[in-house]
Amino acid sequence: MSFSKFDKMSSLLISMRFKTTPLGVICVYVGGLVAGAAYNSIDLISAMLATFLIGSGSMAFNDYFDWRIDKINHPERPIPQGILKPNEMLLFSTLLFAIGVLISYFINILCFSIAISSLFILVFYEKFSKNYGLSGNVTVAFASSISFIFGGSAVNNPLSSLILSAIAFFIMVSREIIMDIRDSEGDKKYRRTLPVKIGKKSALHIATFFLIIAVVLSPVPYFTYLLNEWYLFAVMPVDIIAIYAIFNTYSDIKNAGKAASLIRIALAIGLVAFVLGVTL
Repeated sequence: MSFSKFDKMSSLLISMRFKTTPLGVICVYVGGLVAGAAYNSIDLISAMLATFLIGSGSMAFNDYFDWRIDKINHPERPIPQGILKPNEMLLFSTLLFAIGVLISYFINILCFSIAISSLFILVFYEKFSKNYGLSGNVTVAFASSISFIFGGSAVNNPLSSLILSAIAFFIMVSREIIMDIRDSEGDKKYRRTLPVKIGKKSALHIATFFLIIAVVLSPVPYFTYLLNEWYLFAVMPVDIIAIYAIFNTYSDIKNAGKAASLIRIALAIGLVAFVLGVTL
């Protein structure tokens, strides 16, 4: 079957995961605002653009590395469908990475260093740690949660939003493990993820542990006067949704896919809470 250039371009856009990549961009913005940046700071906006490009590149890079597994877990993606070849996806991801890193270079040396380090972490994750259980989950969560610090770095105040990165880190480790539970059947052939190594139920216990840490930490930005009372009010549904997602998975392990989606919604609401907490 032959595909048109429009089909290929559309598939490249789909590979950028527009449902996911904007979350990292908002994290950068919040991190910058908490660090004292102006709402229209050019450096902060540049950091957001760099994050969007590097994040989108990582999604395309994931499609390149996982296309064999995706034949089982995600047959709807461009490479399993035959719309794109693996090398075409690799070239696209490399282009996005290069532009994103170049933009970070013109912000400051700290942003450039974080961008380069994140890129190495992403490549290391795809080639090595992804296939070895919890280390892979921790790696991708770290690369994502550092977005808050990246925003602060754009205005030379990287540690101001450290607690926000910590909260995001723990909830994202939990979600990564739950997604591995969801995909464990397809992963058995190619990857040694945590659920494959220790079983789905045991992996769920570990995911719950990380989620509880995130819930316990969630009020800290308010009590340390980093964010206002609007944040405290808005973050409550985040904790409720996340806890419900875990309990729903305990009732039936097949609900792991639904739980991963619910936690992504909780993350989105959490970002709204962060924005409200720093802007109102």
